[in-house]
Amino acid sequence: MSENQITTQTMLRKRDRNLKITTYAVLAILILIILYPLVMMVIDLEGETWTKIIADPAKRIPKYFKNHAYLVGPFMRSMIVSVTSVTLNIYFSSLTAYAITAYEWKLKTVFNNVIVGFMMLPTTISVIGYYQLVWKFHMTNNIVMLILPAIATPLTVFFMKLYLQATFSMEIVESGRIAGASEFRIFNQLVLPMLKPAIATQVIFLFVSSWYDVYVPSIILIDGDCATLAMTYSDTNLLRIGIPLIVYFICSRFIVEGVALGSVKK
Repeated sequence: MSENQITTQTMLRKRDRNLKITTYAVLAILILIILYPLVMMVIDLEGETWTKIIADPAKRIPKYFKNHAYLVGPFMRSMIVSVTSVTLNIYFSSLTAYAITAYEWKLKTVFNNVIVGFMMLPTTISVIGYYQLVWKFHMTNNIVMLILPAIATPLTVFFMKLYLQATFSMEIVESGRIAGASEFRIFNQLVLPMLKPAIATQVIFLFVSSWYDVYVPSIILIDGDCATLAMTYSDTNLLRIGIPLIVYFICSRFIVEGVALGSVKK
């Protein structure tokens, strides 16, 4: 090996090393910026620091829960609204996407274009008409009215349709029909398991959107006694962030499994 080649390789190694150092430094700074608010929130639990709690847990822990007992109602309402709306949204949106992908029927293209068109409408426009409807039926201060609009959303249907177009095969449906399974059984037992990665992704986005939603609940839930957790102006940051983080950690496993399975299939 000539001297010039050795010099060139040395320079390339040095450049790669400098590039790695710069990349890791930038990533470390970004991680610190992102984690700083979370770390500060954990260090200071609404005035009850971890040091105080560890020093006297028998006194500090009951005191902490006693001071925040008023959040039990808003927390339960938020859980009911978020879990129910996400479950219904995922199932019926997946069912709609399956019908668009697997079946041939009249006005299929028109229906698909309508869904895409509704995606362009901002929430503020649709909420005006929905509030008028809720008011006419005297259904204000009812959390059910926060769940009904989420039964099937255009964005979730569109996302599920795109995923089915990339992974779906009519052979699965035909095999189920040959075995004598009904159409709903084929969807529930054969198609839904295929959608696990897409479902996990949408669960994260839908749950976070519902959990932190303040705009629609503040219009529908006029009475303060019916407020959700996001509507309460308190310092319970740990409670607000903790539940979405749990949902993320549960669902992220299915996303990783889906990506790994897709790479193996290819």
